[in-house]
Amino acid sequence: MYKLFILIIVLFISQISNSQDNFTSTYPDSLKENAQAILRENRIEIDIISINKMSIKKKRIITVFNELGLKHVDAFEYYDKATSIKKIEATIYNAVGAELKKIKRKDFKDHSVTESSIITDNRVLYLEYTPIQYPITIVFESEINTSNTAFIPSWYGVENYNLGIQKSSINIKYSPEVQFKYKEINIGNSVEKIISDNSIDFSIQNVKSLKLEDLSPSQLSFFPHVMFGLNKFNLEGVVGSAENWNSFGSWMYEYLLKDTEEISAETVQKLKTLIGEEKDYLKIAKTVYEYVQNKTRYVSVQLGIGGWKPMLAKDVDRLGYGDCKALTNYTRSLLKAFDVPSYYTIVYGDKTKRDLVEDFVAMQGNHVILGIPYNNEITWLECTSQVQPFGFQGDFTDDRKVLIINSEKSEIVKTTAYNGADNNQKTNANIELLNNGDMVFDFKMISKGIIYDNKFHLELKSKEELTKYYKENINNINNKEFTSININHTRENLELEEKIYFTAKEFAKINNQRIMMPINLANPIVYIPSKYKVRNNPFQINRGYLYEDVIILKIPNHYSIESIPTNSVINSIYGDYICTISHEGNTITFKRSILLKEGTYNANQYDEYRKFREQIAKNENLKIVLNTM
Repeated sequence: MYKLFILIIVLFISQISNSQDNFTSTYPDSLKENAQAILRENRIEIDIISINKMSIKKKRIITVFNELGLKHVDAFEYYDKATSIKKIEATIYNAVGAELKKIKRKDFKDHSVTESSIITDNRVLYLEYTPIQYPITIVFESEINTSNTAFIPSWYGVENYNLGIQKSSINIKYSPEVQFKYKEINIGNSVEKIISDNSIDFSIQNVKSLKLEDLSPSQLSFFPHVMFGLNKFNLEGVVGSAENWNSFGSWMYEYLLKDTEEISAETVQKLKTLIGEEKDYLKIAKTVYEYVQNKTRYVSVQLGIGGWKPMLAKDVDRLGYGDCKALTNYTRSLLKAFDVPSYYTIVYGDKTKRDLVEDFVAMQGNHVILGIPYNNEITWLECTSQVQPFGFQGDFTDDRKVLIINSEKSEIVKTTAYNGADNNQKTNANIELLNNGDMVFDFKMISKGIIYDNKFHLELKSKEELTKYYKENINNINNKEFTSININHTRENLELEEKIYFTAKEFAKINNQRIMMPINLANPIVYIPSKYKVRNNPFQINRGYLYEDVIILKIPNHYSIESIPTNSVINSIYGDYICTISHEGNTITFKRSILLKEGTYNANQYDEYRKFREQIAKNENLKIVLNTM
């Protein structure tokens, strides 16, 4: 009996030891540096049996070190009428490898893909687990079967910042008759590729966590990943073609758009009344666009062919709502009724610019906009917005490669770019210093481009909301009391004018008969990116801009200027800064121009860029000294 007891103890200790080997001590210490989690193993196995039958198996083991690391767990699966989940389970282990909890399918949360304004038949099973302490290790396994082969999962060798990778791999087996293809992006020597008959395997091992640093670009721009697809694919029972963009666009038009365009005679008559005798395509389009804005609202809809086929135009007309596909197609159908050509256009909608991958034809994108060809250019419309001005894109879809769908020729084109001086804010400020130390400010600002995009919503705000907005955004001046705020939105010129009049109580403090104050009281640019001993990531100036300021400061007649900053010019590859200061009598004039150029740069240029921003901030913080005697 005693020997049996000893044997049980030995086996128990051995089991714990094995668990520790599996989940605590089997990764290089270097992987933990800067890591919120370590992906111990990520194995994806895809079997493409035919163009309408595919299975996907996943095994994912991840050790999470803190709450921030939970975002890397990714223990979920989507399902719908075409996709079934055969297996989904997870096991949680503590720091020493002891099992804490086993989670079966019934314990996963089951929800619609979103809870808000959406109509969908897509659902998701996901793991919801809140650790009591860290680290924990999660082993997640799943298996799905689907008839849709339009969306073969991409493989991301490195998935995110602050995530160490011990091993990640994908194996794809495919039937000889399917026309399988793949696209390698940012694949270097660290990724191993094995090709055999009707099979391909990518893997990567022991990749240190890359810390998210200031101005780091999107991980898609330089992390290794591989896209997969088929030249002929199945989407909800419809066979699609992705041999080239023209055939793909023709398929999309024929099967997803062509039978959706019917518009009621009553609606056509309403528009005829609004359009009148107008013949200019763009002016007709503007009338139609504003009609759609006034009539409809955005509701996400993911029914139909995988969420890609828009609602019927007549249903949008009747119901008054739709998603990006539906509202864009509705606008297109209305224009077609008046012989105005337009392009249903697929795009990656995101404030971080993302192109469609031009040399890999496949289902891409997450948003739809409308393009109107006019005078050898394309005017772009955001049909989901009830407030977006006609012909203005904004930062959600600007300056990126998109696919226009045309019954005759579909192709990749680029949307309007708002670069550098296109994103412009001009400020004219008249400021008066009173004898009691109060300051009276009279601001006028005119904004264009992406700066305008960030501001045109101001015309919809109440007086109270505007007061709160400017109190928070003019944060270099305290004790503000607003007298008037006027917003003038010129939609035809795509510019916004702000007129602000306010007083800053006791702004100027007298110390030993002197007053010291910043020379730039209107719009100081003082941002300096973080300092790093060693910069690892490339960095990106995502958007350029031009700020032009003229500030006229009037001081009391009996004040004298004791000291004043000198003029300054700073030029670099990142932008140009010009500052001039002059004075005459009791008036000081400050003129400042700063042009920042967008671009992506190497890590070894970061310190140079940071020095450029330091010089600007130093200049913006310079003071004038007044003598009150």
